[in-house]
Amino acid sequence: MNGLAHTIGKKIKLVRDQRGLTQAELARRCGKTVETVSNIERGKTLPGLLTLDRIAHNLGVPIQELVADHGNGVSDNGLGDYLEMVLRAVRRLPEEDLELVAGIIHLLNLRRRNAARG
Repeated sequence: MNGLAHTIGKKIKLVRDQRGLTQAELARRCGKTVETVSNIERGKTLPGLLTLDRIAHNLGVPIQELVADHGNGVSDNGLGDYLEMVLRAVRRLPEEDLELVAGIIHLLNLRRRNAARG
């Protein structure tokens, strides 16, 4: 389980519970399946930037709140600020460019994983 995915998932569940929303309701509002929300909350899936933005919006919190360290032992190291900057840029892109951006991020993640394996 990815440490960041687990941290974000726990925070999403906490805020969702505080708002009195079910996984089904959050999923409906975000245009996702209940299974997707469940996997995110359990840290099995790290949500993409646009999904994270939708979740934050539908929970009524800034995206930084979902990625920041709140005493859970994981430092955000400014991650929330970078996410907001990237998100602002992504929102200005035409829809046809979003697939390209997602592909680039996927390739960067693969390269990082391969480098970690040695």
